[in-house]
Amino acid sequence: MTKQLKSLAPLLIAVALFLIIKNWWRVDLLLEPIPAVDIDASQVTLYSTSWCGYCAKTRDLLQQAKIPFNEYDIEQSTRAYQQYQQLGGRGVPVVAIGEQVIHGFKPSAMRQALRQFQ
Repeated sequence: MTKQLKSLAPLLIAVALFLIIKNWWRVDLLLEPIPAVDIDASQVTLYSTSWCGYCAKTRDLLQQAKIPFNEYDIEQSTRAYQQYQQLGGRGVPVVAIGEQVIHGFKPSAMRQALRQFQ
């Protein structure tokens, strides 16, 4: 290993760790996939905004797990905003899975809520 490469090794390791931690939910989904569930889009609703990074992660998780869902942008729809408020929304994302409401990006809580449909 050259001297220049050795000096870059700590930086490369730090970047790799950062990317793994930032995308841990993807690793977790690979290690413990969400099992197939008998569910339709009417039973899973995502309340989101267009600019929210955690909303994008929630959307990606549902899509990768092949969970059908309806998504409503609370800034674009008055009705969606009212429903979001009725669920106790104070931040985004808010996910309603059956009767359970999950505030924030919480893959383990989403996995647990989906188990009721197995």
